[in-house]
Amino acid sequence: MASIVVVDPYSAGRGIAPAFAERGVEAIAVLTTPEPPAGLARTWIPENHREVHVLDDLDELAAKLAHHEPLAVVPGTETGVETAETLSELIVPGRSNVLTLSSARRDKWQMAVALRTAGVPHLRQISSDNADEVAGWLRREGLSEFVLKPQESGGTDDVFVARPGDDWRAKFNRILGTVNKLNLRNDRVLVQELALGTEYEVDTYSIDGRHGLAAVWRYAKECRGDRLGIYLSNTLVPADEPVVDELFEYVCQVLDATGVRNGPAHVEVMITPGGPRLIEIGARLAGAEQQELTFLGVRESQITRMVRHRVDDDTSVGRYTQHQHVKSVYLSSPAAGELGNAVRLESLPSLLPSFERSVLPYGEGSTVPRTEDLWTSLGYVVLATTDLAQLKRDEALVREIEAGLIVV
Repeated sequence: MASIVVVDPYSAGRGIAPAFAERGVEAIAVLTTPEPPAGLARTWIPENHREVHVLDDLDELAAKLAHHEPLAVVPGTETGVETAETLSELIVPGRSNVLTLSSARRDKWQMAVALRTAGVPHLRQISSDNADEVAGWLRREGLSEFVLKPQESGGTDDVFVARPGDDWRAKFNRILGTVNKLNLRNDRVLVQELALGTEYEVDTYSIDGRHGLAAVWRYAKECRGDRLGIYLSNTLVPADEPVVDELFEYVCQVLDATGVRNGPAHVEVMITPGGPRLIEIGARLAGAEQQELTFLGVRESQITRMVRHRVDDDTSVGRYTQHQHVKSVYLSSPAAGELGNAVRLESLPSLLPSFERSVLPYGEGSTVPRTEDLWTSLGYVVLATTDLAQLKRDEALVREIEAGLIVV
């Protein structure tokens, strides 16, 4: 029986095995660590896989997997990208991406290096484990507002903004040396000029170096104190909006510069006054529930494109077509404490005509965290409808209910 190898099949990657199983293709899981990172553990579904291997000796594992003659080796989530690409070259050469640029699809500093080498516009930044070195760079660049973040993490984990007068060294030292949400130690800190504008998620699927557009989403985020990236909403952008052409042209340059040739990519781009600028790229599926939400809006996803590519040998790439409006509305808490007045959250399905589903893990009396990133959100509500006016009314009602929540 045909098979596909999935490295770290967590987050959105949990959907790869069932999609291939529907076409009679078995999934084999490779884990880069004995246990999934804590933040991703609930998405690990071992029973969906014929075999589960834990990475040890790479060559020995490649030899075992080669016996199954897999169609491809693909990453399930961010932590599996580099291992998947290395295994792919050992087992099925030429079916993944440019291996020598693998770090540029994983490490945020190497991304900028790749763009600079290719002459693609990018944000100014420095990677360092020395605060004095960063201070000198800031002086030379004349930057008074900038961002500090881990080089390899996700979900806006420990992303801080520094403004004039801030003690940015304290933020630098908080990030340096800590273990992040992907269970990786932050050996260096990325310091980057603050990009102002509108941020977009551009999800692509590539075949032999040709790039297709699976979906574009518009982020709405806000700063809260020194924390950057508090999610407010994520909205599917109609494929015929002019900004989509601008984004896709730039993203194709990013994909080429970072060596993406086959499979999905998730690219975050800020449209600034100076034009598009890369925030980060991942050579993997858009995470969380983005595959399901994209399918809801455009009737396909990066996973369905992957199945057509790998099973049917369909080499067509193209642009998505929107069939309905989709928006995720995120809820947040300004403080940690006990949640009150949350009863109306239970009534959302009956109150919102465009209600699709919700993930709201906290109920009346729950202890909730202060929202500082995607991981500490109070949850979200998904709205989907062909009526844009209804979507806007329902979002306004969600915000009204959110404003009435009490945290003490």
